[in-house]
Amino acid sequence: MTLLDTIVQLDWNRAARMWVFIAGALAACEAAYLFHRAFIAYRKGADDVR
Repeated sequence: MTLLDTIVQLDWNRAARMWVFIAGALAACEAAYLFHRAFIAYRKGADDVR
């Protein structure tokens, strides 16, 4: 493997890790929002039936 191939491979790995991190952060934000919304509904006395 040449140096150029190594650099390309490392860049691809870095990009893949970045997108996995972004997807995880987005999922965590969405989960926090949904839990917050559910907690507010619980405090207002809402039940699970819509």
